[in-house]
Amino acid sequence: MVALYVEESLSSPARAALLRAREAGDQLHAPDLLLIECANAFWKRVGRGELDRASALSAINSLSSLEELDRHPLDRQLASPALSLAIAHSLTAYDAAYAALAVQLGGTVISGDRRFVRRASEAGLPVILLAGD
Repeated sequence: MVALYVEESLSSPARAALLRAREAGDQLHAPDLLLIECANAFWKRVGRGELDRASALSAINSLSSLEELDRHPLDRQLASPALSLAIAHSLTAYDAAYAALAVQLGGTVISGDRRFVRRASEAGLPVILLAGD
C-alpha cells in the first residue's frame, strides 16, 4: 500500500493491482494494523529525507479514506488465528494478521515482501508476490 503513495520499485505493480480491483469491482481488505504500518513506513522515509512531512501526512490521509479498502479490527476473531499462524509457520504476528484475514474471507494476500510470501506459500496460505523492477 505504501507503494501507491511513495515512488518505488513496487509502485507500478501496486497501481496496476489497484486498478484491476477497481475495474473488477473488488473490495480490498486489511487489518486495521495496515494504517499504523504504513504510517511507520512514511515516518521512516521522512527521517531518511525521501519524503517530506506534508507528503507523508497527505499519503496517510489518502490511504485512510481509500474507498476500496475495508479495514478489519484486530480483535479476538483475528488476533488469535494470526498468532496461531505466526507460531505454526514462523511468520511475524503482523504478517500473520493479513494471512489470517485472507483465510477468514476466502481471499488472497498480495505482498511485496518476498520472505513473507515464501514462508506463507510454503505453509499453503493464500498469498501472491507483487513483483517490481
